[in-house]
Amino acid sequence: FVFFFSSRRRHTRSSLVSWARRCVQETGINAEYMGFINTQRMLFSLLMLAVIFSQTYAWSDTPHMIIYAIAKKDIRPGVWTRMKEIFGYMKENDANYKEDLEMALWADDVKVNKMKAFDEWHFYDQLWADGIPEEQCKVRTNKKHCIVNTVEQSKSLLARTSGDVEFHKSKMLRYYIHLLGDMHQPLHEITRCTKEHPNGDAGGNLFKIDHKFNTLHWLWDEAMATTLPTVQRPLNAEGVQIVEQWAQNIMKEHPRSNFEQELKVTNLWEMAEAVKEVAKKIRLYLSLIHI
Repeated sequence: FVFFFSSRRRHTRSSLVSWARRCVQETGINAEYMGFINTQRMLFSLLMLAVIFSQTYAWSDTPHMIIYAIAKKDIRPGVWTRMKEIFGYMKENDANYKEDLEMALWADDVKVNKMKAFDEWHFYDQLWADGIPEEQCKVRTNKKHCIVNTVEQSKSLLARTSGDVEFHKSKMLRYYIHLLGDMHQPLHEITRCTKEHPNGDAGGNLFKIDHKFNTLHWLWDEAMATTLPTVQRPLNAEGVQIVEQWAQNIMKEHPRSNFEQELKVTNLWEMAEAVKEVAKKIRLYLSLIHI
């Protein structure tokens, strides 16, 4: 990320990694409770990506697929069998889903295809009043339809063992995999309220910068990802190999044993608050430099 290019690099990076490690367990629910997926292992996969991509990369297609690839390597065979069964209840005709790794991208793909009804599920507008009193801000944080609540609701739905809900499980499993990745991008969990933007800055989408990617959010999500090998969609054999190799390298460099204490964190809303604090550090730093 851009904010590592200064004398504050070490402190800022340390803060982000410390936050990321706190994110890992989400709720502490195990595979037996959920009936199909080991939440702790999935969040461990996300933690690995948060640590690695806090150094140089951003959240776009390839990182989301790497997250999913790590999760697949770290779950039991029976869990993966159940996941494939659930995926099958909502068949995809689009050639972009030839490889199951691309299921991690489905939630963004439907946005590109103008399906806007669930856009709010990708973020949580926690208010940051920067330079003005909070009462002057017009931000309305919607906790019911935010990313945190959607992950919680997805988890509950996927744990159900009764009712005709397999189609809905299929959709929400796709969201679950994708949104857990989005939660580790701090700008998905804050909106900065200023005199210029009393309604908030939409997670940095209104934070303009002098760059080809001319908003902070766009820069974070896309520009740094150009340092990754190009992976074309629909995925071919070479693309799958690239994603799988990245997943292996990350797990080798950052073994699960490095995060014993962080795995004890269980509250998703507390995690979101920590994300907000990281995002504030990013904005404050960027106000001091030219991009």
